Amino acid sequence: MSNFVVSARKYRPTSFDEVVGQDHIAKTLKNALFTDHLAHAFLFTGPRGVGKTTCARILAKIINCENPVNKTEACNKCTSCTSFNDNASFNIFELDAASNNSVDNMRSLTEQVRYQPQQGNYKVFIIDEVHMLTTAAFNAFLKTLEEPPAWAIFILATTEKHKIIPTILSRCQVFDFKRISLADAVAQLEKICAKEGIKAESEAIHTIALKADGAMRDALTIFDKISSSTSGDIITYKDVVANLNLLDYEYYFKITDAFLREDIASALLTLNEIVNSGFDADHFVVGLAEHFRDLMIAKVPATLGILDMSDELKKRYFHQAQLAKSSFLLTGLNILNQCDLDIVRAKNKRLQVELALSKLTYLNRASDVNIFNEVGNSQEKKTLILNKNTDNQEESVSVEPIVQPSITEQESTKIKQNIDESIVTESPNLASEPIKTPETIRISSIDAIRQSIKQAEQTKAEARKNVSLEGIQNIWDNYTEHNPSKSVQSALKLAVLGFDDKTIKVFVPAQITKDMILQEKDLMDRLRLELGIADLVLNVEINKSLFPEMEEAKPVQIMTQREKYAFMLEKNPHLGSFTKKFGLKLDTDLSS
Repeated sequence: MSNFVVSARKYRPTSFDEVVGQDHIAKTLKNALFTDHLAHAFLFTGPRGVGKTTCARILAKIINCENPVNKTEACNKCTSCTSFNDNASFNIFELDAASNNSVDNMRSLTEQVRYQPQQGNYKVFIIDEVHMLTTAAFNAFLKTLEEPPAWAIFILATTEKHKIIPTILSRCQVFDFKRISLADAVAQLEKICAKEGIKAESEAIHTIALKADGAMRDALTIFDKISSSTSGDIITYKDVVANLNLLDYEYYFKITDAFLREDIASALLTLNEIVNSGFDADHFVVGLAEHFRDLMIAKVPATLGILDMSDELKKRYFHQAQLAKSSFLLTGLNILNQCDLDIVRAKNKRLQVELALSKLTYLNRASDVNIFNEVGNSQEKKTLILNKNTDNQEESVSVEPIVQPSITEQESTKIKQNIDESIVTESPNLASEPIKTPETIRISSIDAIRQSIKQAEQTKAEARKNVSLEGIQNIWDNYTEHNPSKSVQSALKLAVLGFDDKTIKVFVPAQITKDMILQEKDLMDRLRLELGIADLVLNVEINKSLFPEMEEAKPVQIMTQREKYAFMLEKNPHLGSFTKKFGLKLDTDLSS
C-alpha cells in the first residue's frame, strides 16, 4: 500500500508561526493566549483553503497542552499533544454542520458540553461550515453559546458569514481570514519544492499560485497533480499549461504584436491555431481582455506592482505597454467587452471574434487620444516619452537622426596641434632650418589644416563608396536578431532597405512600424559605428505599394448629396449640362 500523503495534509501548519498569509490572525490569538484573555467563542470566516480549520486546530491543541512554550506554542511531547497528533483526543470535537445541521444535532452537542473534560483543562468544539445550520438549530445552540461552562470553548468556521444570524455573530469574536497573496503562495510552494527535491521553473510556480486564486489548499492540490504527471523531478511552465488546460500567454503577446503591426493575417492565423488547440473562442476573448487590462496597468511603472505575476513577466508587459497607445488599449478593452457580451447570443461565435480582431488590427488609425502623455503617431511630435522618475520629470529620447558636421572646431585645433608636433619631430635640427617668421608658420599651419580636412572628406567619401546594401542589411539583421522586444523585431523584419550616398532609406507599410523603428536610437548608433560614417542619415518612409499583402480595403467615405454630385460631376463634366437641360435638382437645394 502506498504511503503517499497529499501536500495539503503533509505540510499542514502545526503552529501559528507556520500559518501562511494570516499574520494578523496569528498575532492576535498568540497575544490572547499569552495574556490569558481567551474568549469562549470564536468565528473564523474567509474564503476556502486559507487556514480557518487549521488555525482552529492549532488553537485547540495549545489550549490543552500541559507544558506550552511561552503559552503560545504546543510542546508536542505531553499526553494531550500526543493524542491530538494521533487524532485520538477526547477533548476536541469536530462537527461538520453541512451534514449535522438539525435541532437534534445541536441538542446532542449541548449534552456533551455539560460534562467536564476527563483530562486537560478545556473541551473545544470546532463546528465547520456553520452557516449550513438551520434557523431552528441556531436558536437551539444560542443559549449554550452565550453562557457555556468555564471548560467549553467554541470555534465556528464558515465561508459565508452573511448567512449566520446576527444573534450568533454578536456572541463571537469574529476573525476575518484573507486570501493568500501570490507572493506568500509562491514562497510556500518553493519551500515545499525544496523539501521534496523538486525543481520548478519560476513561471510554473507563479502560474500554479495564480490559478489557485488565493487558496493555499487549492495551490497544493494543483502542485500534487502536476508533480505526479511530469517525468522526473522538474516542473516546467509548459507542464502547468498542459495539465491545467490554460491558454499560454505567449499567444496574447503574439496577437497583440500583430495588432500593433496592423497584420491581420497573423492575427487570424493565431486565432486559428488557438481554436485548433481545443480552446473555445469565448475563452480566448476573456483572456485577451485580461491581457489588455494588464497592459493598461503596466503602462505606468507606479502601478506595475498591482500585477500578480513574476518580475520577468512584468518586464514583458511593461515593454509591450510602451509600444501601445493608451487610447488603443482602452478602445480595445471596449471592443473585447462588447464581443464577450455578443458572443453569448451569436450563432457564429468565431465570426464575432474575427470581427473584433479585425477592428483591433486597424484601431491605431482611429485612436488619437493620449491619456498618459505618451506620444502618438503624428509626425510633428518626434520625442518618445519613456517613463517618469520619482521627481515627475519625464525622461525623453529624441528620434530625430543626429547629423554630425564634417569637422568641428575642436577637431581642427587637434589637427593643428598634431601638424605642429609632426613638424618638430621631423625637423630635429632646427638650427640648420631657415628661420620661419610667425606669418610663415601661420600660413603653413592653415594649409596643413585644409589638407587634413580634404583628406578626411576623401576618407569619408571612400567609406561611403565601400558601403554596400548587403553590408547594411547584415548589420540590420544582426540588430534585429538581438533586440529584446518581439514587437520591434517584427517591425524591423518588415522593413525594405535602400542606400543612397549617406542616406539609408527604409520603407515600411504603416505609421506604427515607422514609429517603432525611429524609437530604436541604438540602431542608428550601430550603423554609424560599423559603417564608419558619422553623418549617416536614416530616412523612414511609408510605402504601402511594397506591401500589397498588408493593404486593407479603403474605408468608405461618408458623403453628403452635394459632395456626391460634385464627385460625379468631376468624373463626367457632361452631367452639368444634362442637369440644366432637364431642370434636375437634388433633394437638398444645391444653391444653399
